Amino acid sequence: MSAWRVDVVLWGRVRIVACPMGECDYVYELRQGEEVVATGRVSGERPFEVGERVSIGGREGIVRAVEPLLGVRELRLVVQLVRDGL
Repeated sequence: MSAWRVDVVLWGRVRIVACPMGECDYVYELRQGEEVVATGRVSGERPFEVGERVSIGGREGIVRAVEPLLGVRELRLVVQLVRDGL
């Protein structure tokens, strides 16, 4: 049985995000401002963290949210794309 990582985020409400260590699957949204410019699926060996700088599909961005999805094993990953030079 895998160990589970649990993150509690307090931003006006409590959210618990759990992911078995070494087996993190995500449904992602890449955003420019409020617009969703790409979606897809990605797996990682470790959990993403809010504020972390990441590269998905060759696009650089900052993780803005990691949230559970009801009824599925995957987590929702929201990444705000950064402009070139930032």
